[in-house]
Amino acid sequence: MYQLTTCRFLHFTCHNYTFMYSIGMSDAYVRKNMTTREVLAQLPSMFSVDDVRRISQWEDSRVWVETRRWVQRGWATRLQRGVYSLHVMGRSYPLDLVEALHVAQPSALAYWTALGYHHLTEQLPSTVTIQTPTPGKTTLTSIRGLPVRIVRVRPSRFWGITSLAAEDGTIAVTAPEKTILDCLDRLDLCGGIIEVAKAIKTGGRVLSPAAMAHAALRYDSDVVRRRLLVLAQLLDWHPSWLTARISVASTAGYAWFDPTAPHKILSRAMRLYINVATEDIINAE
Repeated sequence: MYQLTTCRFLHFTCHNYTFMYSIGMSDAYVRKNMTTREVLAQLPSMFSVDDVRRISQWEDSRVWVETRRWVQRGWATRLQRGVYSLHVMGRSYPLDLVEALHVAQPSALAYWTALGYHHLTEQLPSTVTIQTPTPGKTTLTSIRGLPVRIVRVRPSRFWGITSLAAEDGTIAVTAPEKTILDCLDRLDLCGGIIEVAKAIKTGGRVLSPAAMAHAALRYDSDVVRRRLLVLAQLLDWHPSWLTARISVASTAGYAWFDPTAPHKILSRAMRLYINVATEDIINAE
């Protein structure tokens, strides 16, 4: 009797043809001869070359050849080196936020995308914006047609990240208060000061004044803190409480309240050129 863990072959020749019968094949032999279809059927929607190697037991050279072929044939999308998204064999995996985060590591959903994730805005732009502490310039890429903006920040700015479990991985997103501060720093990435005003007005159960004050003190931008305090005053969102706890430089130079709006000075406050009408902020919906 032969055990399944052994591999034995019987050979005989008949009319110049050699026949080979196998008696029991080892698991390793079977796995190394898995077909592409069998391997693809066992891969998760997002996979790495290590997943392919573990499931297939193929040699490294075949792993890289196969994954490259899958991308060429449109069966998978390369997210970054060694990481892919699968869309083949009747399985449809639309690009989602988890995939976008794999474009750069580490990273987190931020700015307008984070506002939408926290339900602080009704305006959902078509571009997914992520923040990463890796060096370089802001770049725009895409995965299966969906634009992904990669905003690179100093490591000192990459904090206040919340990780939440998702179906195919973990979603990292900037916390609501950190999101507001990031948007006040890069108003071009969130739709301007009006969108931030809307977020503060609609974020009653999401935003915490205490967390906001703590985050503002950590945020290394005096201009951001000044913009926040002006908004708090105009929206009557804990203005006295925040003003007493958030310090600003009294000798700082003037900056624009909203650099994305026309540079027309309507008034001055907190050493800011207010260039957005007060009523537009108060009535923001």
